[in-house]
Amino acid sequence: MLDTAIVGGGLCGVVLARNLRRQGRAVALFEARERLGGRILSVKDEESGLAIDLGPTWFWPETQPLMQNLVEELGLASIPQHDDGSLLHLNDADKAPERIDGKMLHAGAQRLPGGMTQLIDALAEGVSAEHLHFNHVLTDVSDRGDHVVLTFVAGDDTLEVAARHVVLAVPPRLLEQQVRFEPELDDATREAMRGTETWMAAQAKVVMTYERAFWREAGQSGNAFVTHEQAVIGEIFDACDGAPANAALGGFLALSPELRESFSIGLPLLMTSQVAQLFGHGFEPLAQHYQDWATEPFTCSALDRTSPRAEHADTANPMLRRAQWTGKLYLAGSETASRGAGYLEGALEAARRIDLSLNLGWAKAESGDGRQVTVLRQSMRRASRDFPAGSPPSRSWHSTATAIVSIAVWRPSRGSNSRSGPFSKPWKSSSTRRSRNWTACPSKSVRSRSNAAGHR
Repeated sequence: MLDTAIVGGGLCGVVLARNLRRQGRAVALFEARERLGGRILSVKDEESGLAIDLGPTWFWPETQPLMQNLVEELGLASIPQHDDGSLLHLNDADKAPERIDGKMLHAGAQRLPGGMTQLIDALAEGVSAEHLHFNHVLTDVSDRGDHVVLTFVAGDDTLEVAARHVVLAVPPRLLEQQVRFEPELDDATREAMRGTETWMAAQAKVVMTYERAFWREAGQSGNAFVTHEQAVIGEIFDACDGAPANAALGGFLALSPELRESFSIGLPLLMTSQVAQLFGHGFEPLAQHYQDWATEPFTCSALDRTSPRAEHADTANPMLRRAQWTGKLYLAGSETASRGAGYLEGALEAARRIDLSLNLGWAKAESGDGRQVTVLRQSMRRASRDFPAGSPPSRSWHSTATAIVSIAVWRPSRGSNSRSGPFSKPWKSSSTRRSRNWTACPSKSVRSRSNAAGHR
């Protein structure tokens, strides 16, 4: 039986799987897609080789220490987001845009020139292929007393996985909409799940590549906002990666999901025309890279498409951070974070919280005199207290719990899995037809907002 089953291969799920594997725990990660990363999605522009981020793009080292530490730990290079304090504002479709100076929209923001997917690729090296399971769509979660059973649909098969602990690193709204819990979660938790917006889930993003950064040559930052009623792209930014040949502009669409679908055939031309109206004609994009997250059934729920955009809160509903079923079931992902919710930082904070909680439970179960449990509890309190001030308790945020459990407490039982050993048949399968599908849902209007940039 697995120690821990993690559902969801976004940043939270992958970093947690990597850390637990480092501790020698029997863990497996199950992902509904054919790839890891979740909303982290980078593609290569064939002509320039530029890495295009169609999901999250930025992080802020001064206020997001977990992200900064992870980037440094993995040895990844970062570059500052180009922003000279100028922007263009177009609020009338029949007039030229207005230039505004002194507006640093991305102050302190950093990017990874090779794309954010580098984070996932580097972390996944710490989780061997045998512990990663793709195209597994979760349908049921059942409490069986001393363990939890997960039911997945994988192609034409239905699979059951047994684990002592389960981490659901999936947007809460998707879980509430798509997964059956037995017994049902309490009403307060389900209400918190429904009320938690999946950040950027109903948005669409485009990145256009060019022969050169003509906007920089004209003394412009590349930042622009379009706020008139016919706006196609609501927010635009410089997406160059620092190399002169890799020129690009990125943007978030102002059109609602249903309008994007209605205009799908002509949308590339509409987006090109929008950029030309802002920065001048005569510069045709070499390529367009487009991602509509509202069409992603493993990201966007029905409520995300139909509910009005809520004012974003940095801290998620605390009901989402309660362990369920006497510590066997955890809700995770950036939308559950106590700090940085919706950001990449929030995904790391959630993984950190659950790692510490799991280690506390293991220490309690394995320690004879309880002294290590006391030490670990103190470590968790200290980490929780120190983190809001901007300094994680250690360079590798999982090191305190790892050291306590692996050195002072961890004692593998006879026949347990080694760090590299295979699992002992953690699931069983039966050949059945797919009976549940994750489907896309109706739409809602979306408007870009500059203060949401860090979540993207």
